[in-house]
Amino acid sequence: MRLEKVIIKDFRSHQLTAVDFTPGINLIIGQNGSGKSSILEAILVGLYWPSRPSELKKEDILRVGGRGTEITVFFEVGGVKYQVHRKIHGSYAHVKYLDNGTWRTIEASGHNAVREWMNRLISYDVFVNAVYIRQGEIEAILRDDVEREKVVRQVLGIEKLENAYSNLRAVLREIRRRITEAEDFLKKTEKVEETIVESERRLIEILSRINELSSKLPELRQELAVVERELKELDEKEKRINGLKIELERKRGEMRELRAMEGELRKAIEEGKRKIEELKKRLKGLEELEERAKEFKELSAFLENYRKRKAEIEREISAFEERLRAVEDRIMELEGKIERIAELENKLRELRERLKELEPFKGKLDEREAIRRELENKRRKLRLSRKEIEKLREEIMRAKSERETLQKRLQELSKLRGELESRMLDREKAIEELKRARGKCPVCGTELTEEHRQELIEKYTLEVSGMEERLREIEEEVGKIRKKLREVERTLAREVELIKQEELLRQVEELEAKLKSFSPEIEEKAREFERVRDEIGRIEGEVKGLREEASRLTALKKKRELLKEKLDGRKAWLNELEAELRKKGFGSEDELEKRLRELEPMYKEYLELRALKGQLEREIKDVAEKEVKLRKVREDVERLRGEIDSIEEELRGLEKTYDPVRHEEVRKRKERLAVELGKLENELKILEEERERVEKTLEALREQREERKKKMEELKRLKKAELNAEELRKKIKMYKAAIRERALESVAEIASEIFEELTEGKYSGVVLKADENKLRLFVVYEGKERPLSFLSGGERIALALAFRLALSMFLAGEMSLLILDEPTPFLDEERRRRLISIMEGYLRKIPQVIVVSHDEELKDAADRVIRVRLEDGVSRVSVEGVVS
Repeated sequence: MRLEKVIIKDFRSHQLTAVDFTPGINLIIGQNGSGKSSILEAILVGLYWPSRPSELKKEDILRVGGRGTEITVFFEVGGVKYQVHRKIHGSYAHVKYLDNGTWRTIEASGHNAVREWMNRLISYDVFVNAVYIRQGEIEAILRDDVEREKVVRQVLGIEKLENAYSNLRAVLREIRRRITEAEDFLKKTEKVEETIVESERRLIEILSRINELSSKLPELRQELAVVERELKELDEKEKRINGLKIELERKRGEMRELRAMEGELRKAIEEGKRKIEELKKRLKGLEELEERAKEFKELSAFLENYRKRKAEIEREISAFEERLRAVEDRIMELEGKIERIAELENKLRELRERLKELEPFKGKLDEREAIRRELENKRRKLRLSRKEIEKLREEIMRAKSERETLQKRLQELSKLRGELESRMLDREKAIEELKRARGKCPVCGTELTEEHRQELIEKYTLEVSGMEERLREIEEEVGKIRKKLREVERTLAREVELIKQEELLRQVEELEAKLKSFSPEIEEKAREFERVRDEIGRIEGEVKGLREEASRLTALKKKRELLKEKLDGRKAWLNELEAELRKKGFGSEDELEKRLRELEPMYKEYLELRALKGQLEREIKDVAEKEVKLRKVREDVERLRGEIDSIEEELRGLEKTYDPVRHEEVRKRKERLAVELGKLENELKILEEERERVEKTLEALREQREERKKKMEELKRLKKAELNAEELRKKIKMYKAAIRERALESVAEIASEIFEELTEGKYSGVVLKADENKLRLFVVYEGKERPLSFLSGGERIALALAFRLALSMFLAGEMSLLILDEPTPFLDEERRRRLISIMEGYLRKIPQVIVVSHDEELKDAADRVIRVRLEDGVSRVSVEGVVS
């Protein structure tokens, strides 16, 4: 794996940072708190989020004032270039690879999916234990033999072999399960041949009985068919006889109804002829009254029309007169408004001249009003007074100084805590070794007496108690410092607010000065300007309305003339109507009404007689229709008599050929044959179903016989596979032990060289001893193996660094990257110089190394120097003079 670039947005103190990495040694250098270690943390978060160290919390990641953390890491593995992009405070993440200059998506399903993909490429455990050595964790690998063995197992890939070994156990279980399954099947089906023979015998019996029944059924069906045909003929005769009887009774009923209808029609015709003679006598005076009825109708219609037309004309005359009066009133009103327009136009000329004089004052007032509104807006936003702003500035300056002091103190306490823990671990191990030791003292090499043992144990126990107490005091002090740091950070978070409030205060003061520069006279003149402008607007509106109304005067005069013409026309129509009345021979409406009263009795009598004429016509028509019906009834009687004779004759003929006794015998014989046939057919159906079942059983048994052969073959293969899997497990176990031994020898050899150089030859080697679940570490001093308790605090750091570097160099061919975060804090000056020599010698064997440090001396060993500075709370990165 080789890192190429990381882009960081709103992560801790980084607003927007892009860092390029090259092969060789990349040194990221800067003061404490500048944000250099945050670059490495961003790489870890970008690759493996949500996996991360426990102290790295999501709420602490986002930069103060930032909108959302985004990280993109570009890297290369096996000649393929990849990029991982994450939005930490959202659910979006993706992985892409470079294909002929185009980025193509591999995974874009969210943080967990991208993490799983990354773990398949390079596991998180390998990355944090072999690639990325975080600040303060260099010595962690020396603290516990069990944990050390676990780390080395993960880093060297031994864990994969253990997984393969464990997986083969599961494969063996599955093979053995399938062997048991095959053996159970073979045992369960061992009598399959006997079952096949028995089933074939039963099938032969069934087929024999089916053949026997198949030969009987056709004869029985034929006999039944003959009987059914005879029964059908007898059923049809019985049905026809019954039908004819019912039809005969129905026809006789119709005959009775027709005879009754014939008598009723004859009586009705006689009564109708009598009524016709009576009506003819009464209608002899109708012709004499017809002329008077005609005159009454004409005069009544004329009177109705006369009254209607006269009322309409009089209504129209009244309406035209009313509209004419309204138009004349409106004309007089408009003539008065024309005079008002002239007066208003004179007043407008005077007001416009005054408005022109006042215009300059209005412009200044608008300018002053805009400044006043802006001032009010700024005052609303200004939450702090000048005194409060000064106080806040002083607080922030104090907070910056206090943060630097607190961070320095935290580093001192961290260093002290590491030294105490190391010493305490040494003492505890020394106590354990003293308890187990026999003969020589493991501390000084002299003869070990019980008194000397107890003296040393008591001494070391007291020292451990003192160190524990000191550690508790350090933890308490660290807690207080961290609490204070949080308070300081809250104060520093107000720095942006301070800058905004200072700018607002400056703007408010400028606007207040501008506002005072305007004279008081402007407001009075501006108010007069508004009044004059409003008055002009009002008058112009009034003039416009008056002009619109005055423009209607000509149209109203034309309308007046038109109304006069229409009124004269309606009066002429009224005269014409009176002339028509006189033409009819009546001088007035009353004379016409008198004549109508004289004619009305004769008209009523005429109507009564005319109604009788209609009745006569109806009676004549009714008698004619009844005579036609009578003829039709008589024809139906004759037709029905013939049909009844025909039915009686057919019925007599059928009754001679039909025997009810024979009919019943045939019906019973048919029922008996049907029952017999049903039994045989049902038996045949059952036999057919059984045959089908037996054939299916035979087919299944034959398949089972074939399956037995396959299972026997499978059983042979499975037993062979079982032997192969057991053999492979043994080989993996042997290979795991061999590779572990070789790897530990190589790591010990490289670590020995580095540790010897770091200690200027004081120690001649490092020894690794593997137990079941432990990896014990020793150093060689004066030709003898010594426990870690033999080392001083600084020597322990040197050994831890040597061991870490040895692991990375062993993996250099497979994992071509090493990241070190602050490797020098606990090294003295001489060992720091030695580290530079090691970087120039050993670390160059690793294709890419990234080191974070505040130690300027390390620049001499670096191929590329990346400097990080904190400016106004934001981390800035520069590389060879380029700032990002």
